[in-house]
Amino acid sequence: MIYRFDQCIVDTERLELRRDGALVTTEPQVFSLLVFLIENRDHVVTKDALIDAVWQGRIVSDATLSSRINAARNAVGDSGRAQAVIRTAPRRGYRFVASLVDSDSDTPASTEPVAAVMGHPVVAVLPFTNMSSASEDEYFSDGLTEDIITELSRFRDLRVISRNSTFQYKGRSVDVAEIGTVLGAGYVIEGSVRRAGDRLRITSQLVECVNGTHLWAERYDRSIEDLFALQDELTRRIAATLGARLQDVGLERTRIKNSTDMDAYDCVLKARQFLAGPDEAAHADARDLLERAVELDPSNANAFAQLANVYLAEHRFEFNPRPDPVDRAMAMAQESIKLDPQNATAHCWLAIVHFFRRENERFMTEANRALALNPNDAETLANIGHYVAFSGAFDRGCELMAQAITLNPLHAGWYHFSFARRAYDMRDYDLTLAEIDRVDMPEFYWTRMLRISALGQLGDVAGAAATYAQLEALRPDFDLREEIAKWNTAPDDAAHLIEGWKKAQLPLSEVIA
Repeated sequence: MIYRFDQCIVDTERLELRRDGALVTTEPQVFSLLVFLIENRDHVVTKDALIDAVWQGRIVSDATLSSRINAARNAVGDSGRAQAVIRTAPRRGYRFVASLVDSDSDTPASTEPVAAVMGHPVVAVLPFTNMSSASEDEYFSDGLTEDIITELSRFRDLRVISRNSTFQYKGRSVDVAEIGTVLGAGYVIEGSVRRAGDRLRITSQLVECVNGTHLWAERYDRSIEDLFALQDELTRRIAATLGARLQDVGLERTRIKNSTDMDAYDCVLKARQFLAGPDEAAHADARDLLERAVELDPSNANAFAQLANVYLAEHRFEFNPRPDPVDRAMAMAQESIKLDPQNATAHCWLAIVHFFRRENERFMTEANRALALNPNDAETLANIGHYVAFSGAFDRGCELMAQAITLNPLHAGWYHFSFARRAYDMRDYDLTLAEIDRVDMPEFYWTRMLRISALGQLGDVAGAAATYAQLEALRPDFDLREEIAKWNTAPDDAAHLIEGWKKAQLPLSEVIA
């Protein structure tokens, strides 16, 4: 079943809720509650009936039921005051009161045209195949793919699936219809790259997912010095074929001028490979490559932007730390913006630098600037959403993260952490634990810290102690006071986290007294 009301679409086969074209991440119980209310919209649903349907008769407190109702209202853009979608019948229960635009029980969800659902064409750029004789040129074809994704995402009339999702199809024989279903894409771009000396041969084709129709195909034979111009030409051709408007995009970039510039570009592409799955060794390799890139080409704005990210990791994750990482990250982001004021990645990392410097107004200014420059880049949306939530604006952070998930369906687990933080702020500690489980990143130590607080609030001292032992194994020198200070945690949020640790009966030396 597909239910449409206001600006929302509920797809019961895909278990998806979309609002204003963006996927809204909902906890399973919240989604089930919403669907049950819709299916029984002709009458008031009692609390007992909801509990029987959603919780299969398990004992559920009024507070838990109320929190799920509030979460369902937030998901569809309703509120307890407006009650335009879910209305409370005092002492009786709840009723779904929005008008359904259409309820189609005959059309399978998987055949629903994605462009019609989203309101904009949704494009997935698959990794271009490396056709060069040298297998080590793989990074080059990957880099070309990433650049096309980045440039396409700057068109406001397009939605472009993130590289993290599309690169999971690398090296696989794929069915475009399957990709359309799994990634929610209406169109797929495929291609290949052959690099020989100073010459490039690039092929590309645009395919419609529903019926496999080839809408456009082209082959280019160019000099390596024409690479950026070729990327711009490809991007414009794809966008124009899909009907995207060209205003406010500003695609033209400086051509590669000489072999030194090409060497610097190569360093940036190779560094991206390491940053795709960061650990301490990969971080060191990426840092060396990017520092070499800016040495070779001091005009390479992208290298400076990525260096801001790499230097900040010395502070955030304590990767290969050197003195003054935040100040060095600030200098790199500012230099990138000086070279290219339209660089959304640079504005994103400058925003995060301001966050760690506790300059919250500047953080929001730069964050909004990054989003304005590239509103469809999943990593920008996710990174900013993550830190907006850390700043205490949980609803806004989760809204941005939901948009990122739409563009990156096969995203990393840390995308769910903002939802866990919001659940904890809502005092829904069971939901907090459920959202932490969705993160599923054992090395992400903040999930252990949050789990301890939630378990403490629930009175599970033994569970909190076991989690604390895991945290110590990951971070032997972990100190809650330092961690809260380092991550610029909002005061009320910090006090709430500390309260959970105290209830978990952890050593007082580990918390703020």
